[in-house]
Amino acid sequence: MLIAGRPTAPKMSLRRLAARLVAVAATASGWSSITRRRRHRRGDYRLYILEYHDISDHEKEGPLAEGTFPEGTLPEGTVSAVRFRRHLKHLKQRLHFAPLTAAHQQLQTGNLDHDLAVVTFDDGYAGNYEAAWPVLRDAGIPATIFLTTGFLDGAELWFDVARRTLAALHQAAPTVDTNQQQVLRTALGAWPTTSSIDSLVRRLKYLPPGRRKDAMATLSQLDLELAEPARPLSWQQVNEMLAAGIEFGAHTVTHPILSTLEPAAQENEIAQSRQRIAETTGTLPTSFAFPNGSAQDYNHHTVEILERLGFAAACSTRRGSNAPGCQPLTLKRLGIGSDPLSLLDARLAGLFDQEIRARFQPGTK
Repeated sequence: MLIAGRPTAPKMSLRRLAARLVAVAATASGWSSITRRRRHRRGDYRLYILEYHDISDHEKEGPLAEGTFPEGTLPEGTVSAVRFRRHLKHLKQRLHFAPLTAAHQQLQTGNLDHDLAVVTFDDGYAGNYEAAWPVLRDAGIPATIFLTTGFLDGAELWFDVARRTLAALHQAAPTVDTNQQQVLRTALGAWPTTSSIDSLVRRLKYLPPGRRKDAMATLSQLDLELAEPARPLSWQQVNEMLAAGIEFGAHTVTHPILSTLEPAAQENEIAQSRQRIAETTGTLPTSFAFPNGSAQDYNHHTVEILERLGFAAACSTRRGSNAPGCQPLTLKRLGIGSDPLSLLDARLAGLFDQEIRARFQPGTK
């Protein structure tokens, strides 16, 4: 919660705690292993696309409190290299790894005689080179990184700015004039606000682009001391990893929610991102990841644009595995955070797939 001058204490959300308890029970009972063996006996093999964001060489692995940035913890969406290495070692005993292009081709031909996994990273953080690549290289595992090209070209990620600004409000009560109050009240639902940072960033994501721009401009005017911004990959690092076998896909220029844009603006974001990568690397990307990526974050116009531009595969964040014959431009992924191995196994077994979650959460897409 945002209470001026008084940050809330870190704690694990009840939802996350419940998921971990369910996962431990599923693993302890053998349910995850039994489910996998039964599926294999039917000849049912799947493609699992693992979704990471950033990897840090930070030694701590503990879960982060929602919307807080206590000293000594990792930024949201970041997994320690120690935990990442443990994930890959565990998964390598159960799955075959492939780059997305090769995995997609096998999926489309139906030529799967084992479960496949693809490691993906969104946005293009410096930690992908500094911390993730050494782990991948040591393990001999390929990966695909989806680049927000404006971020690599020097622009800050707007949601990173929003999150750092809202986090700084924990520590200060800035002077806000009447006009600023009105803009923030409209954008955030109330001012002062007591909502969590995650819920506020989520609200900002779905504002019309013009209103979000006004809100971000107002937030930037507040007299706050912000944490250091997220650091992007350099294009030199991209080319170095590309030469070593890492694949790169497009992830737009500015990371908008594509469904909030008109088709022409969507196409500009997608096409310019891909073209920037091609110009800088000499390789035209054939894969794409939808920013945010839930079913409400893209629409039929987005898929039509990708098809017309010649993309072969596109990744959403809809949770689940992919079977032969699925739609290649709306592939499902498994969001992997700082998960314990029991939770990782439960995700692979489908315990938290979108369809399962929808049964217990009306309105889940």
